[in-house]
Amino acid sequence: VILLISISAAGFLWMRSYVFSRIGLAINEKIQSLKLSGFNVSYDSLAVDWRNNVVEIHGLLLDKDPYDTTCVYPEFISAKKLRVEGIRLFPLIFRRILDFENLYLHAPRMMMRRNSLLTLDSAAKRDNEFTLKSDFVSIQGANFEYTDSLHCGLITSVRSNLQLVGLELEFRIDRPFAYAAQRLSMDSSLVRLPRAFYTFEIQHASMDFQKDQLTLDSIDVIPDFGKVEFGRQRGYETDRFEGVIPFIRASDFTFSFADSTRVAAAVAEVQFYVKIFRDKRLPFKKVPKPLPIDALQGLPFGLVIDSLKITKSFVQYEEFPEASADPGGIFFDDLYAVITNINNRKTSGEAQLSARASLMGEGKIALAVTFPLNRSTRSSLKGSLKDFPLEKINAMLTPSTNIKVESGQMDELSFGFRFNSTRSDGEIELNYRDLKLISYKEEDKEKKDEGPQKDNLKTFMMNTFVFRKNMGEDVPEEKRTGKVTYVRDENRSIFNFWVKSLLSGLKSAYNLDKTAGKKSEREAKKEERLARKLERKQKKAEKKKERG
Repeated sequence: VILLISISAAGFLWMRSYVFSRIGLAINEKIQSLKLSGFNVSYDSLAVDWRNNVVEIHGLLLDKDPYDTTCVYPEFISAKKLRVEGIRLFPLIFRRILDFENLYLHAPRMMMRRNSLLTLDSAAKRDNEFTLKSDFVSIQGANFEYTDSLHCGLITSVRSNLQLVGLELEFRIDRPFAYAAQRLSMDSSLVRLPRAFYTFEIQHASMDFQKDQLTLDSIDVIPDFGKVEFGRQRGYETDRFEGVIPFIRASDFTFSFADSTRVAAAVAEVQFYVKIFRDKRLPFKKVPKPLPIDALQGLPFGLVIDSLKITKSFVQYEEFPEASADPGGIFFDDLYAVITNINNRKTSGEAQLSARASLMGEGKIALAVTFPLNRSTRSSLKGSLKDFPLEKINAMLTPSTNIKVESGQMDELSFGFRFNSTRSDGEIELNYRDLKLISYKEEDKEKKDEGPQKDNLKTFMMNTFVFRKNMGEDVPEEKRTGKVTYVRDENRSIFNFWVKSLLSGLKSAYNLDKTAGKKSEREAKKEERLARKLERKQKKAEKKKERG
């Protein structure tokens, strides 16, 4: 028995030594195969330790000769050190599968272009087919850079530390690339988007493939430039975002690339603290902005989320008006929202948004919006603003209108309207008390240092003949309501559309258009005809798209 055991042990050791010698030869054969495919492969040292079951490569470099010398650096994949531990012999011998316990990559770097040269042709792919499995993978100091093909300008760069458990990769010429893993985690990640002027720092991200759970913790959104300089670098009026996203979580989260890319989740939850700035003194660039359902259905991948929850978040919007020396803004605190039935693979049913927040830290605002997935059906919005001190809007109102609210309490502003991509129609109802306004004169450059100058005549006219001091239950309903009618500027966002729709209702309640002489009956009819024309044009395009 002892002799049999000894012979078996010796045979195993001999086989192990032989297999590891074959591993060294196989690595060199793969390198030669890649070289024949046009790749340059080199390394500083290769060590195969069959006693400790370890293979280690130092200074690994793989690149491909570029067709031109546009870029300073050619495309390449490199690593300071690659270490493989616990290679399993039987899968390698009988099934030709690289299966091992641990894989360590130190300081790997990949530089690729949009139209990458680091690709294999069909014949080369067949020579380099393989399956790789590892119980644990650790990648420290990974650096990925993606550039354009013309000027080699940086599009995206990613730096991170990664760990994977239960990794399986399969490369076959007759089947799509397949992957599997139990868990993926990333730490201290840095994502740069230099063309968009943003950098994202992600403290931790993880994906549990067995439980279908995605988690991202502490995401910092960092603009590359300050408030004013950001817009100047863009060269036109744009929103600048800055803030932190404490977490994003998703359950029953899946994504696939089999036939087409698809991302799905049963429940997703997010929290954010975001500040938005816009400099309206810059030129306005006309770029059509689709409404949410149009944007959703225009995504190049499938997106299905049963319920998206926004919990206790904060949003601040600040802008520099065109004709003002000072910026103004508003903010929403304690923001909670739920969006259900997000689906760009269906054209029936509807997505719904329900939201509530504290406006400027005091007013209670609530919204309920319905977005039909069939784009030919109009969306609807209902909402209210309660218990709001009207002087709180001066930071936004005064810089753009030269009007200041001296006093006033909004007991309730209720509103509701239906809308599509061209216009909105509905009604608002006002209920407030103790309203008093001040109007300022247009800024005189010679008296700029003296501050705003009150326009006594306009102030008297507004408070006496235009705006009621009190608008309560004792005022007839027809006097407390206004008609919402607004033709959308397709180059503005949906939030601009909603705000302008509400303003149209306020103007209607006080006949401001008529009082200021800004709109004649002829202009109103012209606007109505334009809206109908746009609606007909949209319906015609949608029918053509359905047929085609």
